[in-house]
Amino acid sequence: MINPSATSPTTVRKRVDRASGQQVFVHSLRVMLFLSILLMIRFAHRKTQLVDSQLSTNPVAIEFVKAVLPGATTIGPFEESHEGNPVIDAFGSRIGSVIQTAPASDNIIGYSGPTNCLIALDAGNRIRSVTILNSGDTIEHVNLVKKNRRFQSSFEGLGFETKNQWANMDGVAGATLTSYSVIAGVASRMNGTEPSLKFANQPDQKNVSRLFPLATEIESTKRDSIWNVLDRNKNPIGFVLSTSPVADRLSGYQGPTATLAGFDIDQKCVGVVVDQTYENEPYASYLDNDRPFQKLYAGQSLEEIAAMDPEKLGIEGVSGATMTSMSVAEGLPLAATAALEVSKSTATWDGSTRSPFSYLADVITVLLTLLGVAFSYSGMRHQKRFRIGYQVAVILLLGFTSGHMLSQASIAGWSAHSIPWTVAPGLVFLAMAALSVPIISKHQPYCQHICPFGAMQQLGRKAKFANRIGWKLKNPASLRRVFQWIPFVLLVLVVIAAVSRSSFNLASLEPFDGFGYRVAGWATILIFVFGLIASLVSPMAYCRFGCPTGAMISFLRFRADSNRLGLRDLAAVALAVIAAMILAMR
Repeated sequence: MINPSATSPTTVRKRVDRASGQQVFVHSLRVMLFLSILLMIRFAHRKTQLVDSQLSTNPVAIEFVKAVLPGATTIGPFEESHEGNPVIDAFGSRIGSVIQTAPASDNIIGYSGPTNCLIALDAGNRIRSVTILNSGDTIEHVNLVKKNRRFQSSFEGLGFETKNQWANMDGVAGATLTSYSVIAGVASRMNGTEPSLKFANQPDQKNVSRLFPLATEIESTKRDSIWNVLDRNKNPIGFVLSTSPVADRLSGYQGPTATLAGFDIDQKCVGVVVDQTYENEPYASYLDNDRPFQKLYAGQSLEEIAAMDPEKLGIEGVSGATMTSMSVAEGLPLAATAALEVSKSTATWDGSTRSPFSYLADVITVLLTLLGVAFSYSGMRHQKRFRIGYQVAVILLLGFTSGHMLSQASIAGWSAHSIPWTVAPGLVFLAMAALSVPIISKHQPYCQHICPFGAMQQLGRKAKFANRIGWKLKNPASLRRVFQWIPFVLLVLVVIAAVSRSSFNLASLEPFDGFGYRVAGWATILIFVFGLIASLVSPMAYCRFGCPTGAMISFLRFRADSNRLGLRDLAAVALAVIAAMILAMR
């Protein structure tokens, strides 16, 4: 006999709500388990993060100075006054010194981690050579930078006073992010501040004239981002303060803005103008003509602007250009503080030695990522021509051009060090979408649409190559169950290597570096080629039976059965236990 109350709408709704709540609770535990493993990787790195300031016993450093400083025999003890180690010849005379970029470069992330470089200086404190001492990036990227003689020679002759020359350096093709981090690290160590390629090295004379109608010339000063303003008789009539490069990391609606603040002979602010910007022209012009915004700074001294707090002052921005004006309001105090040398910590690295192409690559990555997410939530993926065009774009632009792909090497590197928000914002956005969308939905857009290697396998299926030559693989259930454990085994290797701080190259476990043949090792190339061949025989073979990154994302995906614990959860717990045991033994 059926109990009517058991099938009533209220009862059914309560059961659905209870099941839904249980799903969210259990799935939240999975996410926390994943985050705990990432935290253990970070803790393991911190336990071993010791900067060796005593280079006198380091064989790599000794060999390096002997090779680049003629007559060098030993490295003396660390001298705090010089923040480096003297290089001594056979007669006991000092012929130069050697310094390293860490810890100044610890917050500068390349492909997957920071890079600590050795800098050999001659007796006149000029750079003779630079080499990588250790790096959190993959071996292939590091080796490509080390072997590039043109890149190495670009540092020769630069000194502690060097500022703008860093901006003229080019990265190494195939290892762009690693080489950018080397340039930034050396610049930060030698100069205390980082160069900027986002804007020109000095203000536009036309914009200076808008603040000082009698200005005919500007000249640089010893203070960062400050230029003296001269009239036609070479007499000083004031100075201008630029927010670049100190505030280049601040972004408005479409990007950063370099702003000029003019100060008269009495060192009082006469006005603010936008000098250079990535914003649309209407947004930039609003600031120059907005009287209330200008009044905030008019009559203020450099010290008073440095002390400004936009939030406490209630600055809400200029109507029609709120994001742009707020970035300017936040940037001016930072620039003023840096110019007064109150705190060097405000001049943090923002990845500004990057080439213009890399910014375009970030924009393309964001657009393709958004399009991939849209594919998951709409019927766009069923439009054949559009889908194939998107797959080709992903392969060419994300795979072969920018190399923006999610991998275990990048995840482990970011967990151990920090996330490269400013060096590779497009890649970070891709990673956030790849991990967050599955957590809150049943969709897995990265694996299904965005991954270049997955797109290549999908196009291989369209070609029906296997059917043409008569290949057919019988895939019994027992064999599939064995193959499905391969990604988990690889994840175990990743966690063990990351927590134990092993030098094992995690990039060799996946095919993604195969898109950049110049940096790919043989293991990566073999996985790349074999994975494509296998996909012709068994659809999406690598994604199903060989990809640890895909397995990780699949574990995080919110499913219909997320309220039930299964074998995959037991395996994840075992992985966390393994990581905890390794961390405890170190």
